[in-house]
Amino acid sequence: MVVIKLHTEKHIPSLQLMRLYQDVDWWPTRTKDGIRKLLAHGVVLGAWEDKQLVGFCRAVSDGVYRAYVEDVVVLSTHRGRGIGRQMMERMMKELSGIEVVSLFCSAKLTDYYRGSGFNETRQTVMHRSKSNKPQNEKRTTT
Repeated sequence: MVVIKLHTEKHIPSLQLMRLYQDVDWWPTRTKDGIRKLLAHGVVLGAWEDKQLVGFCRAVSDGVYRAYVEDVVVLSTHRGRGIGRQMMERMMKELSGIEVVSLFCSAKLTDYYRGSGFNETRQTVMHRSKSNKPQNEKRTTT
């Protein structure tokens, strides 16, 4: 039986989350220390089968107007058992006071997330990573 728990209810070890990411081939550059820091922020859920982390979901939020659901992931051997749906139900309960909850997903998952009440928008999602420099940033020469 799988149980969904907040990180504050049952600690998620960084190494177990790292293994879960590896199982689904996500985020190969994330480190144990970075994952430890990630777990300290926002609403963080783990799906547990006994002592094994078989699912993970988190959200970042301002606590009032906006929240973003990130990293909804289920161990490959446990997919198709409703674990993702259980995590999303719990997450939506935890975020029930937030005006707008958003998430990013691949096009093949839009039908799945519609089942949790999400709809597509016409917004463009843009990302800025540490390696990207703004186009208008002056470059200095030495």
